[in-house]
Amino acid sequence: MGDVRIKTPNLDDIFEKWKQSAVKKDRKQMEKQFGTKGAVFTLDAISAAEYVVPPALKGAAIYFSIKKTVAPAKGKDEDTVMAPRVSRETFYSFKSTKVNKDNWKGDEKVPTYESITAVACKNCSGKGYIEDKCSTCKGSGKIEEDLTVLEGEEQKKQKRTFSYPCGECYGTGKVQNPCRECGGHKNLYKYEILPVPFQSVVTGIPILHSSLQTKYEKEIGKDLQDLIESVEGIKFNNFKELDDKSEGSLGYWDKNVKKTINAAGNDYKNYEKDKDTQIVTQIYLFPMIQLNCKSKKGKKYEIYSIGSENNFMIYSNF
Repeated sequence: MGDVRIKTPNLDDIFEKWKQSAVKKDRKQMEKQFGTKGAVFTLDAISAAEYVVPPALKGAAIYFSIKKTVAPAKGKDEDTVMAPRVSRETFYSFKSTKVNKDNWKGDEKVPTYESITAVACKNCSGKGYIEDKCSTCKGSGKIEEDLTVLEGEEQKKQKRTFSYPCGECYGTGKVQNPCRECGGHKNLYKYEILPVPFQSVVTGIPILHSSLQTKYEKEIGKDLQDLIESVEGIKFNNFKELDDKSEGSLGYWDKNVKKTINAAGNDYKNYEKDKDTQIVTQIYLFPMIQLNCKSKKGKKYEIYSIGSENNFMIYSNF
């Protein structure tokens, strides 16, 4: 590709385009800021020479568009825990909601609330306890003790056996100990660890870097995505070519333009490495101009242009 020089719009043309747009958007505000009491309001009386505060600032914007294809992680895992441990886990619920991966913070597989299921404990057959021989009565269900009985006038000592039901096992000979497997809760609880349902495809995401760092970058990026053929810029196939030829193409250069190109280039490299991302356009270089203005009534505002003298868009905070 040979060197291509792109001419920036004339300041008067930028201001004129802004005037026409501003009066359509809010004529009363224009009359308030630029009108003369007792005179008929006319745009002809509003000129760049009078209301643009020099100097005009020159910059550059780098634009390209990507398509992100985001597939959820594959497979699922399961975990089975005792009842008290369920509340210690963090669960997620998505139902039919799709998730934007760029906004997601966390693992790509997470425990899901709807999958929590009670599973009868196999160790105790869902009873919550294990029956063991009573250690107090050794499984007999009764306690036997020796009594001393004095017989007759001679009070001869005799040993007699006295038995009574065991109070530990209620005379059954068995005790119920909490099941160690389920902790006495009869059930264990199983839940699934499933992939986060990321949106399958997000298409046409505009990427814009501007050396003038306006608050309109998102708006400009969206407009360029929709109207890319209506704004004149220079196309490049890679950032090496852009870096080599940007100064000659713009006809001006400063450290902010260089920083912007470097930042855009780093973004571009990251998107190239991202397996979920496809770069779907060439790289566009657009000249930008910022006009600092002050109305007749003293209101300060800015006008930004992006594009060449042949085709450009404007933005303003008027």
